[in-house]
Amino acid sequence: MRFPALLAVVLLLPAAAEARPKKKAKAAKAAKAGAGGMACGVRVLPMVEGNQWTYNPVPAPLPPSDAVKRIAPVTPKAIVITVKSVEAKGGDTVVTLEEKFLVDRTKEEKKPLIEERSITTTITCNDKKFDISPDSFFFAGEPGGYSGLEITKLERIKGTSLALVKGAIGEAEWREDLVMTWSQTPHENSGAKLATGKLEIERRFTPQEREKVQTKMGPFESEKIGLITTGRVTLDNAQPTNKPMELPASWVSQIWLAEGEGMTQALNSFGHMYQLVDAQLK
Repeated sequence: MRFPALLAVVLLLPAAAEARPKKKAKAAKAAKAGAGGMACGVRVLPMVEGNQWTYNPVPAPLPPSDAVKRIAPVTPKAIVITVKSVEAKGGDTVVTLEEKFLVDRTKEEKKPLIEERSITTTITCNDKKFDISPDSFFFAGEPGGYSGLEITKLERIKGTSLALVKGAIGEAEWREDLVMTWSQTPHENSGAKLATGKLEIERRFTPQEREKVQTKMGPFESEKIGLITTGRVTLDNAQPTNKPMELPASWVSQIWLAEGEGMTQALNSFGHMYQLVDAQLK
């Protein structure tokens, strides 16, 4: 989730219809905890050490509005996510991911400039939760992590990132509520004291009808999930008031997950769509 855009607060995002209720479908195959070595037995996002997914941007069904384009982050030309480790910690399983982003910053044809950066993210799961760190691409289909910000504290107040039934997506809606305190990161040796504050977000997930996602790797029968995010930002020592500033009420994303494959497609709230182009899975 790109927090600089969140903290801009005044966004003129296009209205979007809420996700349709998911029709009843045949039950997914049961997945025992740890089945096939997958972290917590989760088949729709199989976390096994060494697994790797590569995503490229593709045209979205509708272009974003000019207002969204003004605050949207740069679209990477490629996203590569690798499972670096899967470790038991207490009653949880902690998955560590390396997420690499290739950004084309070429301004002159004869002087190509491809920037590569990487971040480390985590997924923490057990038989009751599947918590994805907010800076991960898997959180909401938004690559890049935090930019110019430090998250000093993260609390999950309610729910989890993926509410699963036997390792797969069920039919019931669920919510995930988070509270984060943050501070802007000053340039090195600047000595500047920048803004700090609190971000509260509520994420409401609605399973939809399954769809076939056609990718360069072929078609994938995928679970489709609608995600609506709301929330508010409170600035510390804001003038003239510390009153929370509301985020848009209908900030919509969509995520597609295929059993045994992982995320096959994502359409985020900035109108950027990404699709799976390669997967190396164990």
